[in-house]
Amino acid sequence: MSLLERFVEDTALHMGLGHRARSLVDVLVDYIRSLPDGVHGLRRRFDAVGLGFPGDGRPPRLLASQLEAVVGREELAVLARRAAFPTGMFAVVASDLLPGLLDVLEQEARSPQAPPSAARQPRHGPTLRLVRGTALRGVLWVMVAGALLCLTGWIHQKTRVSAGAPVAHAEQKTPPRLSLANNDGVIDVRGRLPGEADRRKVWSALVAQYGQRGVSGDILRDPLAGEPRWLDRLVSLAPVLRHPGLSLSFNGDTLHVEMARLPEQDRIAVSTTLRRGFGHMQVTGLWDAGRVALSQLPAMPEPAELVAALNQGKVKFEHKSPTLRADGHDMLRASAQAILAADPGVKLEVGSHTDSLGSAETNLHLSQQRAEMVVAELQAQGVPLGMLVPRGYGEEQPVADNRWESGRDRNRRIEYSILQ
Repeated sequence: MSLLERFVEDTALHMGLGHRARSLVDVLVDYIRSLPDGVHGLRRRFDAVGLGFPGDGRPPRLLASQLEAVVGREELAVLARRAAFPTGMFAVVASDLLPGLLDVLEQEARSPQAPPSAARQPRHGPTLRLVRGTALRGVLWVMVAGALLCLTGWIHQKTRVSAGAPVAHAEQKTPPRLSLANNDGVIDVRGRLPGEADRRKVWSALVAQYGQRGVSGDILRDPLAGEPRWLDRLVSLAPVLRHPGLSLSFNGDTLHVEMARLPEQDRIAVSTTLRRGFGHMQVTGLWDAGRVALSQLPAMPEPAELVAALNQGKVKFEHKSPTLRADGHDMLRASAQAILAADPGVKLEVGSHTDSLGSAETNLHLSQQRAEMVVAELQAQGVPLGMLVPRGYGEEQPVADNRWESGRDRNRRIEYSILQ
């Protein structure tokens, strides 16, 4: 495995990007290689904005705003579109990856691409004739084997076509789909799953929980549907569907939850259960104390009311990463709607705090990245950039004891405050 491939795998794992890491790294590599002199050309760009790094050393840790100064806002937006990332998220993640990526590209450039010169020295006499003879026989055997393979393949194809057999084509997979709704005590389930075993697993779990008369609908078997990676967790969480009015809609790796008819406490309890079970997915419709507080704000909230409600929500990130967890996007969508309803002259600080694990310098940098990520997400939802100021505090302002996980969880937080 090459250094670059290993870098992509590490990015996918440690930043929680999954398969999206490949497109992001590829876009960055293409951009660097498109510059005059490649990595050295990028170094000159760092120098031009006062962010140069000495000799062949690793560039300093970057913030999204610094990357924008190096690359340019318009070019950054183009790169983000190519990688299929929101511009703000791309800037934050790319700024974190770029120093390590430059290291990898320079190491690969220094790696020997050809055998040592001694191995390429010409030889003379009988040895040369022996090598040439062996090489010639090898080439002839390869040519004969290739011709036989081509002939065999041609005959096989002709035979299949003449017999009327269709030529096989790769079939495009479709997302697995499943919807489950509690309609006054009866679970209505419908969807498309790839195999009979999947269909039976869901149906049997629901019948075991709610009885034969408590389940209706139909699950179709669709061989083109992809693997439902959430199926086992759904089966284990079947009891959560006992709430009338609750519905779950799975579509590929996304889950949408409807629970408008549920009492407030039930919404929070159900959301907690689903967040634990499906937090790795893109989940919308979940509730927590923050969502409740935001829903109770007046049409045009006062700045103090707005901040108090925003600070009851919990924005979570991947471990030691600026990447938002899937359910964090939904929380920030609701936060953006509340901010947009407030006086547009209000300016808010988006403060990010970490626990004390790791070095203070690392935590300070991580907190600034996370603050910028939240601002980028709010901006993507329509909040004017002039209303938001990101600031990372690292581990400097704990609100709980960092010796315990419960305390560290409380310390890892986004905290809004009024600047004017």
